[in-house]
Amino acid sequence: ESLAAARAADRAFDRWARTNTHPHRHPGYISAVISLKPDGGIPGDATAAQMDRIADLADRFSFGEIRITHMQNIVLGHVRQDQLHALWQELRAVGLATANIGLIGDIIACPGLDYCSLANARSIPIAQKLSARFASPELQETIGDLQIKISGCINACGHHHAGHIGILGVDKKGEEFFQLTLGGSAGNDAAVGQILGPALPEDATVDAIARLVDAYLVHRNTGERFLDTYRRLGAALFKDAVYAVA
Repeated sequence: ESLAAARAADRAFDRWARTNTHPHRHPGYISAVISLKPDGGIPGDATAAQMDRIADLADRFSFGEIRITHMQNIVLGHVRQDQLHALWQELRAVGLATANIGLIGDIIACPGLDYCSLANARSIPIAQKLSARFASPELQETIGDLQIKISGCINACGHHHAGHIGILGVDKKGEEFFQLTLGGSAGNDAAVGQILGPALPEDATVDAIARLVDAYLVHRNTGERFLDTYRRLGAALFKDAVYAVA
């Protein structure tokens, strides 16, 4: 079965192939990214059964090679294009076929206060709530390239400073708050995100992110990423979206 024919016949597979694969230098091969970011799930988490299946699939489809990325995902680097659909079917059977690489659902988060004694706040619940809020594949594709990164303390294990939207957990008199930064990037256009304003309580953070995204969708130019829109318009528009709430 050719890759083009499989994509034409299966809309869900086509979406996954569009977001979760990269070109390979060798003709007839492709690099496949397994997202460990299921809707509402814990970023980078996998069950023992899923890990066993990934190992089996690496042997069958990628010469036994598995790569773990700093984005908390897994790459099978050498998949034959005519076997990609079969790989996707196997991944879907064990809940590993989420199509969100590079999109708003592809969140990086450190373990946070749930598991780390250095943390000031819990990262995982915020990541799960954001993932559930933006779970729609159609919405994620509409939003496009938007990287959210969450750290539970200033040690920045979640790379919050390099996120298009960064979220830093802070402690305020024993309560968990979250400071937002905008404009960070770890790409060729590298930049450190700038603090948007006062830290927010946990129960206000997800809604604030949603308002940031809404402002971006309203004011972006055609084909413009969140990062591009932020750099073009500056912080004031987004600051108003977060803090100027009646």
